[in-house]
Amino acid sequence: MAWLPLNSLRAFAAVHETGSVGAAAEMLSVTHGAVSQHLRGLEDRLQRKLFTRSGNRLVMLPEAADLAENLLQNFRAIAGDIEQYRRDENILNITVTPHFAQYWLLPRLGEFLKRHPEIDLRINADAVMHDLEHGSFDAAVRHGDGNWPGLNSERLLESRDVVVAAPSLLESVSVQTPRDLVGLPWILDEDRDIEMSHWFDDHGVAHQAHTRITRLPSALTLVAALDGHGVAWLPHVYAAPYLTSGRLIQLLGNDTWSEQNTRHYYLCWANSKNSPAFRTFRQWLRQQLAC
Repeated sequence: MAWLPLNSLRAFAAVHETGSVGAAAEMLSVTHGAVSQHLRGLEDRLQRKLFTRSGNRLVMLPEAADLAENLLQNFRAIAGDIEQYRRDENILNITVTPHFAQYWLLPRLGEFLKRHPEIDLRINADAVMHDLEHGSFDAAVRHGDGNWPGLNSERLLESRDVVVAAPSLLESVSVQTPRDLVGLPWILDEDRDIEMSHWFDDHGVAHQAHTRITRLPSALTLVAALDGHGVAWLPHVYAAPYLTSGRLIQLLGNDTWSEQNTRHYYLCWANSKNSPAFRTFRQWLRQQLAC
């Protein structure tokens, strides 16, 4: 195999990725002059121009940009392969939504850890759509339609939304229709404003003028509802134990919800992350959902 100027190729790809020589130098932790020298050396080796000058700026030629994009994708793939090789096969990094972590996964997690002490399970709980192909996470639990390009997805469960409130909030109030909700304080998931606005509009609820609204991260909406701070809109799978115990009361019937208000939860993973530890975790999830 002919010798490849890897440092020059990496500098070239970095300029394409960041958009300038200065930004590429900062990303690579080298000087501006070092990047410029790599670019000149690469042009000499290829015996082709890669850039044209526009004022004080270097502008990458279209053919060169295609080459740089291919290099960038291959560098990312190499980094992913090295990361996969480096990591212990018994380390499993999972990212899940905060609601799923707190109200579904954690109550069941002790059984998994007891059964599989050899697996070092690491859980990240946030609503970020992490890059599962090139990032450090092996799998994710997300809600959506299951269509994420480049990823495998397996439906875990589905759950319709329910309107709930603590009994203390309803002592002197009767809620028979969605419009009756305007007399109560609301707790809304800060990530679902558009979705909730559509629901209010569909049911004739004047929500724009409502002043008693608290917007919280999704994992805190259930906590606030249990404490009696307001009416909350929650997936039934998370509210169910508290509805059974009487700590929450469901308001309105299920017929107030359409298919658009049903959440579908999926386990997602990339082909490159299909480790033995992940396959064990996936099988355990299936067993839990079958119970």
